[in-house]
Amino acid sequence: MKIDNRAVGQMAENMAEQSLMQKGYQILERNFANRFGEIDIIAKDKDVLVFVEVKAKKGVLFGLPEEMINFSKLQRVKNMATIYMKGQQLTCRIDVVAVVLSEEGSLIRLTHYENVYYM
Repeated sequence: MKIDNRAVGQMAENMAEQSLMQKGYQILERNFANRFGEIDIIAKDKDVLVFVEVKAKKGVLFGLPEEMINFSKLQRVKNMATIYMKGQQLTCRIDVVAVVLSEEGSLIRLTHYENVYYM
C-alpha cells in the first residue's frame, strides 16, 4: 500500500512526538501556523522552549531527510518562533527530528538533532 506525502508527514510527526515525550519533553502545540509558515511541534525540555522541525522520507534512495533542512528553512522556523513567543525573552532552541519510513510506512530510523540553530 502506497502512502502519500501528507500521510508520511503526519505519521512522522506522530512518531517524533512520541519519541520526544519518551525523553521527557512536554508537548505544548502541534502545527502552529500562520501566513508566514508552520512549526511542526512546540515542546518544553525542562526550562527550554523547543521548536521542532520534523522531516520525513520514505527510504533513503534520494537522500536523507536531514539533507532537506537548509538555512532558509531554519530561518523560517526562527521567524515563526519569534512570532510564537510574542516578544517574551525565553530560553529556546530549534531541534530537528529526521524520520525514515519504509514504503509501507513502518519506522526505519528516527534521529533527534538538538539545538541545530541558535536563537
